[in-house]
Amino acid sequence: MHIQIDPNSSRPIIRQVIEQLQWQIVGGRIKPGDRLPSIRELSKQLGINPTTVTRIYSELAASGVVVLRQGQGAFVAESSSRLQRAPDEVHRRVAELACTMLVEGLKHGLTKREIDEIVSDEFRKIRSKEHVPVGD
Repeated sequence: MHIQIDPNSSRPIIRQVIEQLQWQIVGGRIKPGDRLPSIRELSKQLGINPTTVTRIYSELAASGVVVLRQGQGAFVAESSSRLQRAPDEVHRRVAELACTMLVEGLKHGLTKREIDEIVSDEFRKIRSKEHVPVGD
């Protein structure tokens, strides 16, 4: 499991970690039933306070993404492979990410066509490698 925190991001660390975990679950990198790192392990790996990891796992548990088992740790819920979000929230988040991507690409001199090609290539990779059922 690979999680990367951007300390320069305007997004809180908790949101960054939660969203990356959710995407890894949706993408099939973390599967239902898999055990997540312990609070201490993830805290050390990310260089963040254990209390922050506790809040992350608690929020994921409250939304049904993980199951917390006393003395055993956090496990990906069996029903979490398709995270349920409100359509408006999904559109807002994807638009936000698209905007960030476009600004970054344009800042480095890429054309719209080049950015479109990158997105198409990544879409194909995700579909073929992760076997995520995504509509065209």
